[in-house]
Amino acid sequence: MKLGGHCVLFGPAIASDTEGVINKLAFAGAEGCELGERFFPLEQRALLTGVLDRHHVALAGLHCNNLLLPDLIHAPEKARAALRKTAEFVSALPEKNVIASGGTGEAPDVLQQRTLEAGSSLPELHDPEQVRLLAKNLNAIVREIKRDFGVQVHYHNHSWEFADGGLIWLTMAEEAPDLCFALDTGWAAMSGYDPVDLMNRYPGRFRYVHLRDYAPCDQPTRQKFIDVHKGFISLGTGAMGYPRLMRKLHRELGENGWAIVEYEIGNFDENSYLKAISYLKGIRDML
Repeated sequence: MKLGGHCVLFGPAIASDTEGVINKLAFAGAEGCELGERFFPLEQRALLTGVLDRHHVALAGLHCNNLLLPDLIHAPEKARAALRKTAEFVSALPEKNVIASGGTGEAPDVLQQRTLEAGSSLPELHDPEQVRLLAKNLNAIVREIKRDFGVQVHYHNHSWEFADGGLIWLTMAEEAPDLCFALDTGWAAMSGYDPVDLMNRYPGRFRYVHLRDYAPCDQPTRQKFIDVHKGFISLGTGAMGYPRLMRKLHRELGENGWAIVEYEIGNFDENSYLKAISYLKGIRDML
């Protein structure tokens, strides 16, 4: 597997100081990076590729921030446009991966105060028939993008996909066979779903993962989203069990899959990436 870092930690500096951000990740030992259209203007692809080439860092994946799960039910053409925009960006690059988070469209203060087990406040995202329609519409778009651009879409979860006994996530796994999963290991684990178990259940659907770690806690699904979000900790210092997880990723991702360290909020800086990637490379070398 290849190891990378997520640029989201650096926020708007991804656009204002692209060279500096990529240089920090390269210094940390990242073989690739992920960035999102939230902070980087897609019309500046030439600038980005020049910086990446100078620092010998790949764009492992481009994060689509404008995919809304309700649109996949009520207005799939909006979801299609959002995904096609990012797919066109990466289609000319060596790593043809779009990472798609399914937003709910709720106000941040509403979603952040929800517990993990409650999931979204939107009724349609708790309705099995509506969620099945969502998954089928998403699969049609993913298949179209693969045909038109040669790009693979990987779905990146948060916690609401695992509410109601994993309704959204498991329905996508069953009803959207062309979709791969950019599994966020931290959100899955805190939602009660062991990442290794998910990969065992759906082999071949994981070529790209996001790596986090968390402190042990009682009844994590009863915590508020915002508290869990702020509570992720440095890789290798928590309860994730990285030797076991890395053994599974070594088999599942193969030589060309990506494992992306994601530090987002909290007391993290570029040195956090240096420590995490060094730690992961040590495990990878032993494997």
